[in-house]
Amino acid sequence: MWISSLLIFVLTFLSTSLRAQAIADWDAAAETAVVFNPDYPGSAELAAYYAEKRHIPKERLIGLRCSQEDFMSRSEFDTSLRQPLLKLFESNHWWVAAPPTSSKPHKGESVITPQSSRVRVLVLMRGVPFQIRRDAQNPKPSEEDEASVDSELTVLGLNHPPVKGGLRNPYFEQQSRFPNFPNSTGFLVVGRLDGPDDKTVKRMIDDAIHAEQNGLLGRAVIDLAQKTGMYQEGEEWLKNSAESFRRAGIPVFVDRSEAVLRDYWPLPDTILYFGWYTDHIAGALSLPAFQFKRGAIACHLHSFSASIIRSHDKAWVGPLLSHGAAVTFGNVFEPYLSLTLHFDIFNKRLLEGYTVGEAAWNATPALSWMNVVLGDPLYRPYGKGLGAKLGSGSDRDYALYQGMVKRLAGETDAQIKNALTELAEKRESPQLLELTALLAALQSKLPQAIDLFEHAGFAAREVFDMIRLQLYRAEMLRRADKADEARRLLREVLKDDAYKNQTARAAVEALLQDMGG
Repeated sequence: MWISSLLIFVLTFLSTSLRAQAIADWDAAAETAVVFNPDYPGSAELAAYYAEKRHIPKERLIGLRCSQEDFMSRSEFDTSLRQPLLKLFESNHWWVAAPPTSSKPHKGESVITPQSSRVRVLVLMRGVPFQIRRDAQNPKPSEEDEASVDSELTVLGLNHPPVKGGLRNPYFEQQSRFPNFPNSTGFLVVGRLDGPDDKTVKRMIDDAIHAEQNGLLGRAVIDLAQKTGMYQEGEEWLKNSAESFRRAGIPVFVDRSEAVLRDYWPLPDTILYFGWYTDHIAGALSLPAFQFKRGAIACHLHSFSASIIRSHDKAWVGPLLSHGAAVTFGNVFEPYLSLTLHFDIFNKRLLEGYTVGEAAWNATPALSWMNVVLGDPLYRPYGKGLGAKLGSGSDRDYALYQGMVKRLAGETDAQIKNALTELAEKRESPQLLELTALLAALQSKLPQAIDLFEHAGFAAREVFDMIRLQLYRAEMLRRADKADEARRLLREVLKDDAYKNQTARAAVEALLQDMGG
């Protein structure tokens, strides 16, 4: 059975790799420039480190002296960043400019200066400010003149970039790689390598490359907030993302409670996290013991999630990076929900093989606005296609699971779960049973999920796996309106001395308390 399973996976790998080749290759590093602040300690060294890792020529490293604060005024932005960059792009022939026009565009209309581009990606290093502060007093909604530095620089090639409000992003939801998009000339994919400290930034760079080379295999986590009305749009982005992960063969745990993920809730091998809606990091992700897997991409949607970036414990983006994420996103000021990064579009493009930078700006409706992309914009975790790595150790189970789900995509849910269960039993793999249980839970097949978690618990060998499987089983019992049975199970876990030193025990206590003890 193992030989046939391996054959299944290899066939799936070949088919997905061929599909990946259909996406036009783009040597994005060859069209990347890096901006650093020589007055900010460590900024130049980080720029050099990144350029070496991504083989970016030294002549593409740009040192621009600017404020060492997180913020700058609009005039400071123009004089210390925008104008110097315009001159460099023209003098270095990084784009060929058309004659300037004297007429200003109408609201929402763009006028492109360059006719062709040799630089399409701009990377801002730690030390470059990320906020442009407000000049106008009491502006009308959506006409605010504050913005992120990063989003303003995406429109560097416009003759008349807007000051008030945002600009409609012509690349939003376009189904093509950025260099193949006919209206991309003059726009830039902007990413920021920034975070709480230099060590974190170097790790972000290294982890992105490691994941490209070794595969990004693990689990996704979706944290719903059960919002309705005008906020329903955000819930749909999260649900659609979960569905994209399911189709891609990435196991998903969906937290369906209104609050953020409970403290100490076990989330092993998390490679993708998307949730909302609190102002500072809280719950399971905030605890010291939690760490994302290398190369993870994580985002918590909040209006001011990137108002603070260089902190280990404030807002969201800095803490997520401190807990091991390689990429995150955020907003430096109020963006309004509809103008934030749309999770579902981002994840769809990422799984199709786009770079992080392309996928992020393809999923963002407005430019010259509030958004930032934190992480290597060249990072392309699925550039070789889904299932491009066989994996080793526990990763092999994730790879086999993904291969099986992709191969049986046209079959019924029952057939897919039966095939996965058979494979798990032949491989004597409790982890494969657990992943199949997550699939059943995602499909709201709660009796199946309960049975599979129980089966996996009997097969588990490690105590930390056993308590997690008991906890997840209790959660499925709760969702299935079997509260009494869930409470009995949780009490049994708390009485078992085998679990007394496990951190997940606190999550057991919390779930039991939420259910009335």
